[in-house]
This record gives sequence, structure tokens and C-alpha cells, in this order.
Amino acid sequence: MSVRYDRLVPALKALLPDAPLTQLGRAVAFIRRLREIQASAFVWSVVLSRFGSGRPGFEQARHWYGRLTGGMLWPRPFQIRFKSAAAVRLFERAFEDAVRPWRARTRVRHPLARQFADIAVIDSTILQLSDALRPVFKGARGAASSLKALLTISVFGLVPLHAEVVSGNRHDMTFFPALDLFVKGTLLLFDKGFVAYFRLREITDASLLYLCPMRLNGNAIVTHARRAPKYVRQALRRHPEGLWLRDLLPAKKRIGKAWDLDVVLWPKTAARARQQVPCRLVLVPGPKQTQRPYLTNLTASQWPARALAEIYRLRWQVELVFKELKQHLNLEALPSKDRHAVQVFAWASLIALALSRTVTTCLCPLTQLVGLAPQLRPALVSRALRSTVRLLARALSAPPTRARDLLGIFAEEVALEIRARDPGREDSFQRLLPLLSAA
Repeated sequence: MSVRYDRLVPALKALLPDAPLTQLGRAVAFIRRLREIQASAFVWSVVLSRFGSGRPGFEQARHWYGRLTGGMLWPRPFQIRFKSAAAVRLFERAFEDAVRPWRARTRVRHPLARQFADIAVIDSTILQLSDALRPVFKGARGAASSLKALLTISVFGLVPLHAEVVSGNRHDMTFFPALDLFVKGTLLLFDKGFVAYFRLREITDASLLYLCPMRLNGNAIVTHARRAPKYVRQALRRHPEGLWLRDLLPAKKRIGKAWDLDVVLWPKTAARARQQVPCRLVLVPGPKQTQRPYLTNLTASQWPARALAEIYRLRWQVELVFKELKQHLNLEALPSKDRHAVQVFAWASLIALALSRTVTTCLCPLTQLVGLAPQLRPALVSRALRSTVRLLARALSAPPTRARDLLGIFAEEVALEIRARDPGREDSFQRLLPLLSAA
């Protein structure tokens, strides 16, 4: 592992720089007078508190503000600063500025990086709130009140690219990252909850690629069969205009081999003649030969059915990031009954994830953080920061000569915990390599 901790302080200060955060605080009306709370120190204090144990809240953030600025504030004035829409906008913009550099194409030494500019995974998770917030944030999945956090990560390094925090009862289909955030040639992986047929057409028009499951009640007209049983090909020859998928393959029928079809879909909100969405449908047999249908615009000549099934398995990486956020960065600990404060805490946990990834890339190049068997696992860095965050904070505020010594101690402490526990573990990308060679 190449320890480059000499770049750590400059990288972290570039992640949350003081001057731009101060200007941002004035732009969003967080700073109203010269003697108000400092915007940059406020953001840093809340973010560092998310590495604490238990249910970190206002008191832990106030403690960190005192350590960073050298002066303590009374609890109530400090707590009131969380309870404003300006504070939410400040943290939202701070996260946006922190992750913007990762959206540019990064040179990664991996065979998949030759095929795609990036592989972005999109998913959401539910965050339960106090029942008192039900009039503002209605809940989902049995909770009276909840938030929903939408997160987009890159498979190469598990770095965050985009995030949104909305009410928990909002359906996944109604919100999605802006397509201009991604480099052309990026592959988007998302669950069937985000599948909207008009969105598939927009992704293709934006020169992006997608791979997602088809909804269980989805129905399409089959126009061509590359790989299917003989009776399907015969039926399509008799009906060149196409046949309904449900007539060729009932939803509960089991399949023993993969199907590869060209289909046409239509959004329910528009006329068919103008809004048809052509795409490729691949059905792969799952456990007990159940159907696993995938929609994609990847070419059949380069990406066989088995390769698509393996690529979609990479979507599970975002679930590991959500686990990291909830276990190590307190994303689920939102101890407040104020509508703005809970959003501030949620955004602070997401910024803490960006801070953890910045530390990770200083300890190990991003090009080596691919799969399940890199030199170190990013989730272990977040766990290690929980016990070393005080040392890191002292290094950030110390003079350069003192900071160098503190960073050396910090790197040694972190290195004891972040090395992969199973260095012989199979890379999650390994099963794809033979399939790429065959194609």
C-alpha cells in the first residue's frame, strides 16, 4: 500500500475549503452578520461529529465547533442554526462541490474501464424519523415518517457522484440524477423501481448506456429474436410486425436457457406512434429456472446474456455503501424533530462519506480500489476514522511542521485497521473477464 499522507491535509482542505464555504454561506443566507457562526467551521464540526459513536447530535457538533475554533458557544444559539432552510442548502451545496471532481473520467487499470467511461450505480434507502415529522415527511414501509436518500456511486473506487434527500413516500420512479452529470459512455445500473420507459429513451439520447431489470408487469412487443426457442422464431416469422411478450412467454413460465430479444416499449403517458422505445431484452434463468429479465442498450455482439447478468451483480456495491453509511457514518441516527435539522444530519453523513473516500485515495490510488480484493477496502477506512478522527482534526488545525508529525501517527493508526482481512478473496469482477474474452 502506497501511503501518501503528505497529500492528506491539502486534499481535505480542497474537499471543504474555508473561503468557498464562507462565500457559499453568504450566498444561501446562512451568514447574516459578521459575528455569526462561521460557515466553514460549522460544516466541518457537523461532518466530524458523524464519525462519533451512539447517536451524535447537536451537542457533539457543538463540541467539535469549539475544538476547531477555540471558542465555545451556548447550546441554544448553536442548535438554532440547524433549524433553517439555509443550513440545508449549505450542506447540499457543500456535498455537490465535494463530489464534482470525481465525475470526470478517471484512468482505472481494469478491463472494464476500456469498455465504459464509468459504471455508475443508482439506488435509494429509507431513513426513519421521529413520528412528530409525519406532517412534513410522510413515511414508507410501515414508518410514520421517513426520509429517502438517493445515492449514485462509481463502481471504480465506490466514490459518491450524486445524492438527493427527499420525503420517504416519494417513489423512486419520480426522481433520478440529471443525465448531464455523467461522462458520455457511462453505464448506469439501477433497480426496477427507477425504470420508466421515457427515461430509457433519454439515457440513450444522452449517449449513455443502461442495464436494469424489467418490471414484473412490464409487457413489450417482440420484434426480433436472436436467441429463443424455435416456436418463438417461427411465430415471429408469421407475424413480422411483432408479438406481445406475454403471448410468447407467460410471466410465471420457467426457462432453462437465456433469451435474447429486440423489443419495443411505450410509456403509458404518450401516444405509441411517437413515443416508442426500442431496446434489448435479455431473459436469464435464475434460481429454480425463474425468469430474470433485463433491459439494456448494450450491443449483443459484444455483451452476451451471461455477461449482462454478471455486470448487473455490480449493483450490489451500492448496498455495501449504504451499510457503511449506516454502520460507521450514522446515516440512520437523525436525532431531531426539526424538519431542517434531520436533513442537515443526513447531508453531513454523505459529506463524511466523501471525506472518507478522500482519505482512502490518499492512502491508496483510486485505480487500485476496484472489486472486493483491492489492497484496502474503503469501508474499513470509514470504520478506522471513528477512532482516529480527533487526531485527524488536530492535524488539520496544526502548523505545517506539527501537522506532518501528526499525520505520520494518523497514517500508522489507520493502516493497522484498513488492510483487507481476506487478501485472497476473489475479485467481484473476475467472473466477467472470461466472458469479455469470449465475446
